[in-house]
Amino acid sequence: MAERAPDLDTRFPSRPGAFAEDPTFAYAPANLVTGSDTALDLAVAMGELAHHLHSAADADQVVGRVLDACISLVDGCTHDGITARTPRGQVAPRARCPLARALDTLQYDLDEGPGPQAIRESRTIHAAELATDPRWPRFGPRAADLGALSVLTCRLFTGDRATAAINLYGTAPHAFTTNDEIAAAVIAAHASVAIDSVRTRTQLAEAIRTRQLIGEAVGILKERHQVSSQQAFNRLRAASQDLNVKLRVIAEHLTTDATQLR
Repeated sequence: MAERAPDLDTRFPSRPGAFAEDPTFAYAPANLVTGSDTALDLAVAMGELAHHLHSAADADQVVGRVLDACISLVDGCTHDGITARTPRGQVAPRARCPLARALDTLQYDLDEGPGPQAIRESRTIHAAELATDPRWPRFGPRAADLGALSVLTCRLFTGDRATAAINLYGTAPHAFTTNDEIAAAVIAAHASVAIDSVRTRTQLAEAIRTRQLIGEAVGILKERHQVSSQQAFNRLRAASQDLNVKLRVIAEHLTTDATQLR
């Protein structure tokens, strides 16, 4: 079982497959994917995962549920984290335990390791013996010193670009089986779709809110100055250009402070 940071114990309970948002929900145990009904068991577990990810309220909740799923469904995984590159090239590690956070950060500090490689090459990376893997002569030995002896990394896509990676760490050499690789790849695919879906919903909600604010601001100016809708909108746009401030910000100020744009 993964080591857990004290401040995350409530959000990520120690019981595999349990969620703070719904403590009655649990994925199928990881050992189901090694039985005689492998394909069916994995399909059922992933169907439950897809439903649970789709119901997430935001990207943070998706990340938390994905990390929980990796611990539950990937038998060799004892620590896990998701690391993303921002549009400005900054690295944003998200991990459920201090060890995974340290390992993820180390990879990007060195610009060496399975995470950066998976993102660059858009493929899954597996190292059975991390300490001696020749691909990462600096990261591998330092990761092993911290306790990670094997790693399985799957890239995540935003649109058609790989911009993030799920890093699954094992505390023993050869911790990950072929079934683990399959399960991790499917989890990564579901995670990519869920994150894109949440972002689309968030952007749509923001667009609707912006339209509402601008409409309210136009209404205030129409009433105050007895002008048409187009004239009121032109005033808002002119203020936005003069102040070099987004139109939404101008509208928000106007709707919260009646003294604006007199």
